[in-house]
Amino acid sequence: MAFEQTTNRRAFLRRAATAGAAIALSSCDRREPLPSGVVELKFYTFTSPEFRRLFHDQLTPAFLRAHPDVRVRVNESMGDAGYDAKLLTLIAGKLPPDLFRVEQANLPFYAAKDILLPLDEFVERDDDIDASDFYPQLVDGLRYNGKLLGLPSDFSPIVILYNQDLFDRYNVVHPRPDWTTDEFLDAARRLTHDTDGDGRTDVFGVATSDSYNRWPAWVWNNGGRIFSEDGTRCVMDSAESIEGLRFYVDLSQRHRVAPTPGQTIGQAQTDLFASQRVAMVADSRYMYKRLIGTRTLPFRWDVAPMPTRRTRATTFIWGGNCILRSTKHPRQAWEFLKFMSGSAGAAINLQAGNALPAYRAAAEQEIERPSMDGLPAHDRCFLDAIDYGRIAPFPRQYAEYTQAMTLIRDAFLGIRTVEDACVRFTREVNHVLASGVS
Repeated sequence: MAFEQTTNRRAFLRRAATAGAAIALSSCDRREPLPSGVVELKFYTFTSPEFRRLFHDQLTPAFLRAHPDVRVRVNESMGDAGYDAKLLTLIAGKLPPDLFRVEQANLPFYAAKDILLPLDEFVERDDDIDASDFYPQLVDGLRYNGKLLGLPSDFSPIVILYNQDLFDRYNVVHPRPDWTTDEFLDAARRLTHDTDGDGRTDVFGVATSDSYNRWPAWVWNNGGRIFSEDGTRCVMDSAESIEGLRFYVDLSQRHRVAPTPGQTIGQAQTDLFASQRVAMVADSRYMYKRLIGTRTLPFRWDVAPMPTRRTRATTFIWGGNCILRSTKHPRQAWEFLKFMSGSAGAAINLQAGNALPAYRAAAEQEIERPSMDGLPAHDRCFLDAIDYGRIAPFPRQYAEYTQAMTLIRDAFLGIRTVEDACVRFTREVNHVLASGVS
C-alpha cells in the first residue's frame, strides 16, 4: 500500500475536530443511545499531552470517518504510574476495555494471563496488512508462546545525541560511524570540565541512566546477556554481563565523566543536554519533540551510532496495542487496531511528533522526507540502529522483576558494587522465575 503523509496540519485538525463532534472521547462523557447497527469500542491508554492530541484530536476521529458504524470511547490513566492498576481494576470489575495500549515492559504480564486475543488469523485473512509491514523486532516483541498478541504503533532505538559545539570547543573528534567504547570514553573525558575553577564539574562528557531502556545496551555490547537465549534463566551474573554494566556505571562512579544521580538534581537527560551540562546522551527519537518541537537549541548538535565494544547493540522503546479476548466486537476491534498501526495511523503518529511509526514504509519515508524542521544531519542513525537493536526482555513477573531492578539502581547510586548488584539481581530473578509467580 502507498503511504500518504498529511501535510496540511491545520486542515487536518479542522477535519478531525468536525468528525470528533460525533464521538464520545472520554470515559466521563455523557452516554447517548447508539444508533441501530453501531457498536462501541472502549480503548484504554495513558494520558500525556502528546497522546491526548494523538487519540482525541486526530487518530480516533480519522478512524470514525472511515468506519461510521463504530464509536470509540477512550478511557485514560492520568500518567503511566497507575496505568496497570487501573486496567486490572477495570478487568476485575467486569468493565474491561476492548483494546488497550501496551509497551515492552507490561506485554508479557498480560500475555501470561491469557486474556489477549491472538491475531495471527486476523493477519492471515487481511489483505490490507501483513506482519512484514513492520520491523521484525517489534513484531517479535508482541509475540508470546509463538502467538501474535498485538500490533506495534510507534518506536525508537537509542542512539547517541551529541553537542557539536562542545566537541569543537574542546578539540574532540566527532563520533565516527564505527567508533568504539574506548573512543567514547576518551571523548567523554576530554569533554568533562570545571569551567569556573571552583573544583566542581560544570560540563560532563555524558549522562547515564539506570533506566531499563538504557543500561542493557552496554551489557549486550560487551557480549553479555540478561537472560539465557531461551529466556528461562537470568544470566546477569556472567563475567561479560558484569563487565558491560561496570563500564557504564563507572562513567559516573569511577571516571567522573557523567554526573551522579545526586548531581543531576532530578533533571532528565534531555534537560541536561539542552542546558549544555552534558555533551552526550544516549536517547530516543521521542526526544525530538522536546528538543525541536518546543525550543530552538542555542548550539549545533547531531546524532551518532552507539559505540562498539565486542559488538554493537542498542535498545528499542516501543508502543503497541492489544485486543482483550473478552471483547464482544473482535472484527471492529481488529479494524481499529489495524488503523492505529497501519499507514493511516502512521501518518497521524508523525503529525503528533511521536518518534517513528512502526509501519516500515512510513518510518523510511519519514527519514527520507522528514515531517519536522531542524533535524540533525545524521537522523538516519535511528533507522540504521534497527539492524543492531534489541528489545530489553521482561518476564511475565512484571512487579517482581521491577522490584529486583532496584539492585541495579543501587550500583548506579554507588551503594553497591556492580558485581554484587548483578549477582543478587540474578539470584532474585531466578528465584521468581522458578516460583512460577505470574
